[in-house]
Amino acid sequence: MKHHVAVRAAFCNISSGLNVVSLDYQILRHTPINPMTTLHLCFDQIVQGSFDLKPFNLLFVFQVNCPGCFIYGFPLVNQLFWRYQESNIGVFGLATAFEDFEYNTPDNVKRLLMKQETVGMTRHSIGEQYPQPIDFPIAIDRPLTEHDLSSPQNLDVLKQAIAHFDDLPASQQESIRQQLHRYVQHAGQTSATFMFNRLPGTPTFLLADQTLAIKESWFGHQPEARVIELLDHYASRYNYAARDTDHVSIA
Repeated sequence: MKHHVAVRAAFCNISSGLNVVSLDYQILRHTPINPMTTLHLCFDQIVQGSFDLKPFNLLFVFQVNCPGCFIYGFPLVNQLFWRYQESNIGVFGLATAFEDFEYNTPDNVKRLLMKQETVGMTRHSIGEQYPQPIDFPIAIDRPLTEHDLSSPQNLDVLKQAIAHFDDLPASQQESIRQQLHRYVQHAGQTSATFMFNRLPGTPTFLLADQTLAIKESWFGHQPEARVIELLDHYASRYNYAARDTDHVSIA
């Protein structure tokens, strides 16, 4: 398998605490939330293909113990990968884990890719093997522990998700800090991309440009025709801009 990490520097660096934003909606449900505009993509390893970003990039976030990811996600993403392979649309997968950690492991992701073996509820739903090869590039979401989350640097960055935090009264700021401390103490194990982007579950789809600015996102199933229409729109928009740029430069 080819492992290519040339664009790694563009992705979020957990150890530095830069560009990481997370928030628990239930704990801070009465606090205004800053909209998610940048994809914070964090991974430890690429297990298939290469993550070479194109002008637009569709990221499919899944768990191996997620029947819906296999019923609705993998067939669609596999088709999109081949459909847009020679275009300005990149198609990638990210194996995450926010629950069922005994099943959602890097080893089980590798077994899926190499032997098409399934686990857990996925196996119960579709059988012991996934019936077709998975062709698109896949990376493993970076695991996070309570220790990672509770570092002063990361706690400080977590506040960035709260709209106008610096303008709040000092007492309210302190209350939010205490809530964040309690939250990370109970968060336990999770995954970086999933948490820092406040994703709702799996499968989640995010469309981002080459700078990782998020253009579209959705959770769960969308009709194939609607997804293709959306991607074609962005592909044609980029092609039009490129032709216009070429025309200007020639003049």
